[in-house]
Amino acid sequence: MKLMRVFFEKRDRARYISHLDLTRCMTRAFARTTIPIWFTEGFNPHVYMTFALPIPLGMEGLRESFDFKLLEDDFPLEEIKRQLNAALPQDLQVLEAAPAVSKPEAITWGDYEIRLYDPAGGTALAEDWERFLAQPAIMAEKKTKHKCQEVDLRPHITQLSREIEDGCFTVTLRLPAGAALNLNPSLVLGALWQYRGSEAEYPRIARTAILRADLTPFT
Repeated sequence: MKLMRVFFEKRDRARYISHLDLTRCMTRAFARTTIPIWFTEGFNPHVYMTFALPIPLGMEGLRESFDFKLLEDDFPLEEIKRQLNAALPQDLQVLEAAPAVSKPEAITWGDYEIRLYDPAGGTALAEDWERFLAQPAIMAEKKTKHKCQEVDLRPHITQLSREIEDGCFTVTLRLPAGAALNLNPSLVLGALWQYRGSEAEYPRIARTAILRADLTPFT
Protein backbone atom coordinates (compact mmCIF):
# COMPACT_ATOMS: atom_id res chain seq x y z
CA MET A 1 0.00 0.00 0.00
CA LYS A 2 1.31 3.44 -0.99
CA LEU A 3 0.28 6.96 0.02
CA MET A 4 -0.53 8.88 -3.15
CA ARG A 5 -0.98 12.60 -3.73
CA VAL A 6 -3.31 13.84 -6.45
CA PHE A 7 -2.84 17.40 -7.74
CA PHE A 8 -5.92 18.94 -9.34
CA GLU A 9 -7.37 22.25 -10.49
CA LYS A 10 -10.68 23.73 -9.36
CA ARG A 11 -11.69 26.46 -11.80
CA ASP A 12 -14.63 28.52 -13.03
CA ARG A 13 -17.95 26.98 -11.93
CA ALA A 14 -16.20 24.43 -9.71
CA ARG A 15 -15.06 27.23 -7.39
CA TYR A 16 -18.61 27.29 -6.03
CA ILE A 17 -18.35 23.65 -4.87
CA SER A 18 -17.97 23.53 -1.08
CA HIS A 19 -15.22 21.45 0.51
CA LEU A 20 -17.75 18.85 1.68
CA ASP A 21 -19.24 18.56 -1.81
CA LEU A 22 -15.74 18.41 -3.29
CA THR A 23 -14.96 15.41 -1.08
CA ARG A 24 -18.20 13.75 -2.15
CA CYS A 25 -17.46 14.49 -5.80
CA MET A 26 -14.00 12.90 -5.59
CA THR A 27 -15.40 9.87 -3.73
CA ARG A 28 -18.02 9.32 -6.43
CA ALA A 29 -15.39 9.74 -9.13
CA PHE A 30 -13.27 7.00 -7.56
CA ALA A 31 -16.35 4.76 -7.50
CA ARG A 32 -16.53 5.04 -11.32
CA THR A 33 -12.92 3.89 -11.78
CA THR A 34 -10.93 0.68 -11.35
CA ILE A 35 -8.32 2.42 -9.16
CA PRO A 36 -7.56 0.12 -6.19
CA ILE A 37 -8.12 2.61 -3.38
CA TRP A 38 -8.03 1.75 0.32
CA PHE A 39 -11.16 2.10 2.45
CA THR A 40 -11.22 2.72 6.18
CA GLU A 41 -12.19 -0.22 8.37
CA GLY A 42 -14.99 -0.54 10.91
CA PHE A 43 -18.77 -0.24 10.83
CA ASN A 44 -18.84 2.54 8.21
CA PRO A 45 -16.05 1.95 5.67
CA HIS A 46 -15.33 4.93 3.43
CA VAL A 47 -12.63 6.10 1.05
CA TYR A 48 -9.55 7.37 2.88
CA MET A 49 -8.99 10.86 1.50
CA THR A 50 -7.35 13.90 3.11
CA PHE A 51 -7.00 17.44 1.75
CA ALA A 52 -3.89 19.27 2.98
CA LEU A 53 -5.16 22.86 2.72
CA PRO A 54 -8.77 23.24 1.54
CA ILE A 55 -9.65 26.51 -0.17
CA PRO A 56 -12.70 28.59 0.76
CA LEU A 57 -15.89 28.55 -1.27
CA GLY A 58 -15.67 30.84 -4.30
CA MET A 59 -11.89 30.64 -4.66
CA GLU A 60 -10.20 28.90 -7.59
CA GLY A 61 -7.27 26.55 -7.06
CA LEU A 62 -4.78 25.94 -9.86
CA ARG A 63 -2.79 23.23 -8.06
CA GLU A 64 -4.68 21.79 -5.10
CA SER A 65 -4.03 18.35 -3.64
CA PHE A 66 -5.48 15.46 -1.71
CA ASP A 67 -4.01 12.15 -0.49
CA PHE A 68 -5.32 8.61 -0.75
CA LYS A 69 -3.89 5.15 -0.22
CA LEU A 70 -3.26 2.98 -3.27
CA LEU A 71 -3.51 -0.76 -2.63
CA GLU A 72 -1.44 -1.85 -5.65
CA ASP A 73 2.02 -0.27 -5.78
CA ASP A 74 2.46 -1.00 -9.49
CA PHE A 75 -0.82 0.59 -10.62
CA PRO A 76 0.05 3.08 -13.44
CA LEU A 77 0.06 6.69 -12.24
CA GLU A 78 -1.13 8.02 -15.60
CA GLU A 79 -4.11 5.69 -15.33
CA ILE A 80 -5.13 7.39 -12.07
CA LYS A 81 -5.19 10.73 -13.85
CA ARG A 82 -6.99 9.39 -16.92
CA GLN A 83 -9.71 7.51 -15.06
CA LEU A 84 -10.45 10.27 -12.57
CA ASN A 85 -10.64 12.96 -15.26
CA ALA A 86 -13.09 10.83 -17.22
CA ALA A 87 -15.36 10.76 -14.15
CA LEU A 88 -14.94 14.40 -13.05
CA PRO A 89 -16.63 17.56 -14.37
CA GLN A 90 -14.83 19.80 -16.83
CA ASP A 91 -13.88 22.50 -14.31
CA LEU A 92 -12.46 19.98 -11.83
CA GLN A 93 -9.60 18.06 -13.39
CA VAL A 94 -6.56 16.08 -12.19
CA LEU A 95 -3.16 17.45 -13.20
CA GLU A 96 -0.91 14.75 -11.80
CA ALA A 97 -0.77 11.78 -9.42
CA ALA A 98 2.46 10.94 -7.59
CA PRO A 99 3.67 9.37 -4.35
CA ALA A 100 3.36 11.83 -1.46
CA VAL A 101 6.70 13.40 -0.45
CA SER A 102 6.09 16.15 2.12
CA LYS A 103 3.81 16.04 5.12
CA PRO A 104 0.98 18.62 5.18
CA GLU A 105 2.72 20.29 8.14
CA ALA A 106 5.41 21.42 5.68
CA ILE A 107 3.01 23.88 4.01
CA THR A 108 4.03 27.43 4.90
CA TRP A 109 3.04 29.76 2.03
CA GLY A 110 0.32 30.23 -0.54
CA ASP A 111 0.50 32.30 -3.72
CA TYR A 112 -2.72 34.01 -4.79
CA GLU A 113 -3.79 35.88 -7.89
CA ILE A 114 -6.41 38.54 -7.16
CA ARG A 115 -8.18 39.95 -10.21
CA LEU A 116 -10.36 43.03 -9.77
CA TYR A 117 -12.52 44.63 -12.44
CA ASP A 118 -12.53 48.43 -12.52
CA PRO A 119 -14.99 50.29 -14.82
CA ALA A 120 -12.52 53.20 -14.84
CA GLY A 121 -9.90 51.00 -16.48
CA GLY A 122 -7.93 49.76 -13.49
CA THR A 123 -5.59 52.72 -12.97
CA ALA A 124 -7.49 54.27 -10.05
CA LEU A 125 -7.80 50.91 -8.36
CA ALA A 126 -4.06 50.26 -8.80
CA GLU A 127 -3.25 53.64 -7.27
CA ASP A 128 -5.55 52.94 -4.31
CA TRP A 129 -3.83 49.58 -3.86
CA GLU A 130 -0.37 51.14 -3.74
CA ARG A 131 -1.47 53.68 -1.12
CA PHE A 132 -3.19 50.90 0.82
CA LEU A 133 -0.05 48.74 0.76
CA ALA A 134 2.14 51.70 1.77
CA GLN A 135 0.44 51.92 5.17
CA PRO A 136 2.66 51.05 8.15
CA ALA A 137 -0.06 48.73 9.45
CA ILE A 138 -3.11 47.05 7.90
CA MET A 139 -5.41 45.81 10.65
CA ALA A 140 -8.07 43.16 10.07
CA GLU A 141 -10.22 40.92 12.24
CA LYS A 142 -9.31 37.27 11.77
CA LYS A 143 -11.96 34.79 12.85
CA THR A 144 -11.22 31.26 14.00
CA LYS A 145 -13.47 28.52 15.38
CA HIS A 146 -13.00 29.71 18.93
CA LYS A 147 -12.24 33.45 18.82
CA CYS A 148 -11.72 36.63 16.84
CA GLN A 149 -8.46 38.51 16.96
CA GLU A 150 -7.11 41.63 15.32
CA VAL A 151 -4.12 40.95 13.08
CA ASP A 152 -1.71 43.31 11.35
CA LEU A 153 -1.67 41.97 7.79
CA ARG A 154 1.06 44.24 6.46
CA PRO A 155 4.14 42.25 7.67
CA HIS A 156 2.68 39.11 6.10
CA ILE A 157 1.87 40.47 2.60
CA THR A 158 4.45 39.95 -0.13
CA GLN A 159 3.54 41.42 -3.52
CA LEU A 160 4.93 39.30 -6.34
CA SER A 161 3.48 41.14 -9.34
CA ARG A 162 0.84 43.61 -10.46
CA GLU A 163 -0.62 44.61 -13.84
CA ILE A 164 -3.46 46.48 -15.48
CA GLU A 165 -5.05 44.87 -18.50
CA ASP A 166 -8.49 44.94 -20.18
CA GLY A 167 -10.04 47.04 -17.41
CA CYS A 168 -8.78 44.73 -14.69
CA PHE A 169 -6.21 45.25 -11.97
CA THR A 170 -4.44 42.00 -11.12
CA VAL A 171 -2.07 41.52 -8.21
CA THR A 172 -0.25 38.36 -7.12
CA LEU A 173 0.43 37.96 -3.41
CA ARG A 174 2.30 35.50 -1.21
CA LEU A 175 0.63 34.96 2.17
CA PRO A 176 1.26 32.64 5.12
CA ALA A 177 -0.60 29.34 4.83
CA GLY A 178 -0.64 26.24 6.96
CA ALA A 179 -0.81 25.32 10.63
CA ALA A 180 1.27 28.15 12.14
CA LEU A 181 -0.56 31.02 10.40
CA ASN A 182 -3.08 30.94 7.59
CA LEU A 183 -4.22 34.24 6.07
CA ASN A 184 -7.11 34.16 3.64
CA PRO A 185 -6.64 36.72 0.81
CA SER A 186 -10.25 37.74 1.43
CA LEU A 187 -8.97 39.38 4.62
CA VAL A 188 -6.69 41.55 2.49
CA LEU A 189 -9.54 42.43 0.14
CA GLY A 190 -11.84 43.25 3.05
CA ALA A 191 -9.22 45.62 4.46
CA LEU A 192 -8.79 47.20 1.01
CA TRP A 193 -12.56 47.77 0.65
CA GLN A 194 -12.63 49.41 4.06
CA TYR A 195 -9.69 51.64 3.13
CA ARG A 196 -11.29 52.69 -0.18
CA GLY A 197 -14.81 52.97 1.15
CA SER A 198 -16.16 50.84 -1.70
CA GLU A 199 -15.73 47.41 -3.28
CA ALA A 200 -14.49 46.58 -6.77
CA GLU A 201 -16.79 44.68 -9.11
CA TYR A 202 -16.44 40.94 -9.76
CA PRO A 203 -13.40 40.12 -7.57
CA ARG A 204 -11.80 36.80 -8.51
CA ILE A 205 -9.22 34.98 -6.40
CA ALA A 206 -7.16 31.97 -7.42
CA ARG A 207 -4.56 30.12 -5.39
CA THR A 208 -1.77 29.47 -7.86
CA ALA A 209 0.72 27.59 -5.66
CA ILE A 210 1.19 25.96 -2.26
CA LEU A 211 4.76 26.21 -0.98
CA ARG A 212 7.01 24.86 1.76
CA ALA A 213 9.12 27.07 4.06
CA ASP A 214 12.00 27.12 1.53
CA LEU A 215 9.54 28.33 -1.19
CA THR A 216 9.68 25.04 -3.07
CA PRO A 217 6.37 23.54 -4.24
CA PHE A 218 4.49 21.27 -1.88
CA THR A 219 4.87 17.75 -3.29
